[in-house]
Amino acid sequence: MTEWHLVSTGRSGALVWRGPGVYRKRGKPDEIAAEAARLSWLAGQGFPCPEVVDHRPGELVTTALPGRPGSADWPTARRPALAAAIGALLRDLHQLPVADCPFDRTLATTMALAAANTDVDLDDLDPARAGWSADRLLAELRATRPRDPEDLVVGHGDPCLPNFLFDDDLRPTGVVDVVRLGVADRHNDLAIATRHLTARWSSASAADLLTAYGRPDPDPAKIAFYRLLDEFF
Repeated sequence: MTEWHLVSTGRSGALVWRGPGVYRKRGKPDEIAAEAARLSWLAGQGFPCPEVVDHRPGELVTTALPGRPGSADWPTARRPALAAAIGALLRDLHQLPVADCPFDRTLATTMALAAANTDVDLDDLDPARAGWSADRLLAELRATRPRDPEDLVVGHGDPCLPNFLFDDDLRPTGVVDVVRLGVADRHNDLAIATRHLTARWSSASAADLLTAYGRPDPDPAKIAFYRLLDEFF
């Protein structure tokens, strides 16, 4: 009999256990199904990610990847190299063929999802928006939506430190938590990743990521917009 140990409770209420060489996740059936489909697609592209072992409504079992997440206790001196490794991994992900990706996270989809979300966590907003109402957030989102065409790539959707794994030499071993993966403007990933690195480490780390990615000066208006959009998810 497999022995399972609870390791985390996600923000969405999902529960994650670890067993010998595998993880088991329980959560909302639609989110579990979305993650299973995306992992299977990613694996089919040859991109490193967990393998789906079993999927049933509300439950997913995947293989455990080797390596350590970016959020592990890495020495401070290695942060520039780790930030650069994350930037390079995002660049590689963004080079997957958009035409072959069946998952839509373009603004036509995400703006509608944001408008329909009646459960925005108003206690976990970015500091600059502390105290805002959901109506104010949505009004600002609509007012600042970029007018130029989206620069579409296959995006991760939640590119935070825990979702990238590396071996001790900072070679990537894979990405996890891909429930939001899909075709989106590249600035969505860049906005979330740099915000997280700045909050956890420093703005210099965010700059290291962008330099390694190849976009040292992304569009500041798009960065601000996609950080606002992320408040709804």
